[in-house]
Amino acid sequence: MNKTGSNLLFLAIGAALGAAVGYIAASDKKEEWLKDINSLVDKVKGNVKSAAHRSRERIDDLRNDVE
Repeated sequence: MNKTGSNLLFLAIGAALGAAVGYIAASDKKEEWLKDINSLVDKVKGNVKSAAHRSRERIDDLRNDVE
């Protein structure tokens, strides 16, 4: 992708995120949405930590096999 196309893509993503944040800020259900987003972030964070832990264990197992 050329530089102009990349810049336009980032501009579109930024505009979409800005519109979403503006919509949420103006919404009556703002608190409910923020709770939902926080729970989703917590789930993703837990999954990433779990995957990192499994990867570390796998690397340690491979390292021990090599030694």
